[in-house]
Amino acid sequence: MPKFLILFPQLLLLTCANISFAAVEYRGGAELLNAKAYAIIAQASIFSMTAHLDDTGAEISKLDGSSYQMIDTDFKISYGISSNLETSLIAKFRSVTSNDNINTVSNSGPESVGVLAKYAFAPINALIYAIELRYRQTLYTNTRYTNLQFPAADTVILGDDGSEYGVDFYATYLSNSWKLDFKLGYNSPPNDLSSEIVYGATALYKFSKLGILAGIEGVHSLKRDQFTDTPTLKPLMSRGQTYLFNSLNREKIAPLVGLNYSFDKFMIGFKAQTIISGKSTDKGNLLLASLSWNSGGVSADSIKIDSFKEYHIDGSVLKVSARGNFIKIDQGLSTDVEKGGKFDIYQTDYFGGNILVATGVVYEIGSDWSVIKLTKKYKEITILPGFAARGY
Repeated sequence: MPKFLILFPQLLLLTCANISFAAVEYRGGAELLNAKAYAIIAQASIFSMTAHLDDTGAEISKLDGSSYQMIDTDFKISYGISSNLETSLIAKFRSVTSNDNINTVSNSGPESVGVLAKYAFAPINALIYAIELRYRQTLYTNTRYTNLQFPAADTVILGDDGSEYGVDFYATYLSNSWKLDFKLGYNSPPNDLSSEIVYGATALYKFSKLGILAGIEGVHSLKRDQFTDTPTLKPLMSRGQTYLFNSLNREKIAPLVGLNYSFDKFMIGFKAQTIISGKSTDKGNLLLASLSWNSGGVSADSIKIDSFKEYHIDGSVLKVSARGNFIKIDQGLSTDVEKGGKFDIYQTDYFGGNILVATGVVYEIGSDWSVIKLTKKYKEITILPGFAARGY
């Protein structure tokens, strides 16, 4: 395994080691950062070619003993300008190694930089929509060869050179433990390649901190390559043992599986993906590891926690149900508690500390007691008898 993949998680943890913090969740494509929140995402992936797919979709076996491997390291910094507008800066470092069973050629260096801007529309019930504009520029220029020339055997390109831009539409559906994510976009690739439609669908099932996901990603060409009818005239490049670059109306279908785990404001993720069919590309396998961090920013929850309220009723927790979703307090009809009234639950101490733990509504009521059904938890703190219950 490449050394940098072994060191990758350690370097990321050292970078963020002094930042402390409530667990971050996997964000669907249409879910934006809170206003004034930052997010840092770093990921490393490795792709290994297993076969080639020509421009008709026919599979071509790789040469005996040949191989092609591509390692990408991606960085992304995002900022929530407002609750419905997010911007990002992206950068990619790439390393490629090509072996034709005679010679091994490699190349590495900064691959590209880019900018993103995403806008989220007002949600419709549990469905969230967003649109994203993106632009990326590679940091190198490839040499092109005519059909009367042969590409240099001792070099290999990092990828398709030039600028890339596109627009993507996202829809994310939230349903209890499920999160369904959809993407449909238009892409204009670098290197004068044909414009294309990109698409994807992912289903995520959330446990308390663990999420597992499965989905599919794909590219559909709009067949606008200028050499579509004369493929033999397309200039050649030193791409090595791969069809990924300098392609002709490329297409692919790639299913994926993955998982992520959240702790504090960090999230670590893993993904495995396989290109199973396509045109003018490679079949192959991709493994990816990522680590992300984001600040809380300004959210409805943070506003509630930081806001001052004038409470009319001040009581204490007497009992907590086995599952922790109902509590009994020492206030009732005699102190003007009403069914449906709202209570905030605090963890307090002798030094004046007040931590808002949960919010609930009055579910059942007696003369000097009430049962509160919890509707929202703000902290992963177990509620115990003696906690403060304040009504408003």
